[in-house]
Amino acid sequence: MNKEVEIKITSEIHQEDDSAVFEREGLGSLEKIGNNWRLKYNEKNKAGDVEVKLLIKPNELVMQRGDIKGDHTLMKFEPGEKQECKVMAAGKQMDLVSLTNKLDFSKISPGKMQLKVEYDLFSGLYLVCNYAIKIEVTDL
Repeated sequence: MNKEVEIKITSEIHQEDDSAVFEREGLGSLEKIGNNWRLKYNEKNKAGDVEVKLLIKPNELVMQRGDIKGDHTLMKFEPGEKQECKVMAAGKQMDLVSLTNKLDFSKISPGKMQLKVEYDLFSGLYLVCNYAIKIEVTDL
């Protein structure tokens, strides 16, 4: 069953001595498929909405962000595992690798779920940055 949801995203990024926190909101849909969840939403940004699709499995997350024809990101997260990332920005592909430190999707109250993902992003052997993303999903 597909249900309409409100999304609140908090991203923390740490890069060397710098850090930043971004908060975004959006509307989307959540669907349970067997043991998996499919979350789709449009993330509000200054440059325009960005479509995000998440496939949440018991111990894995697949994220597609953006338009596959333009700038986009395709990432897979598994706790303790390194995964290659496909990132296209300004028409150029970046070869990055993520190392997932934490992945948790759980119900926090009736009608409200939360996804937490913490990962390190590498370019070759160089640590680019650390990410901590929290997505709150609330039934409408």
